[in-house]
Amino acid sequence: MDKKISLPEIIIMVMIVGGADAFDVVTDLAAAIPVIGQILVFSNWFMDIFVLAIIQFWFIMKGGIGFRKQAVALVGNLIEMIPLLDILPIRTATLLVAIYLINKPEIIEKVGVVKGKSVKT
Repeated sequence: MDKKISLPEIIIMVMIVGGADAFDVVTDLAAAIPVIGQILVFSNWFMDIFVLAIIQFWFIMKGGIGFRKQAVALVGNLIEMIPLLDILPIRTATLLVAIYLINKPEIIEKVGVVKGKSVKT
């Protein structure tokens, strides 16, 4: 079975999300600086919303339609908007999990069979 998300696309998205996570770390470390820190913290919200929109749109366009696939990345992005938790690379980890779920849809089916339920993705 063909993968819906190719390796070059994965690399590009990990670079975008990894860059946003790196910006989160810089922002959190610079937050104590009087003026520059507050400007960075304020701009970090815009960066988080921008990356959230890019990731969700990209997943929808690549076949990530389905609650579990969308929820994994969405939860990671929302956690990144919480101050002090955004220093962790949660967004990058949830991106990789969502990509794995999109490229391996049989995993969700197996989980649904184990639980004894029919799962629609």
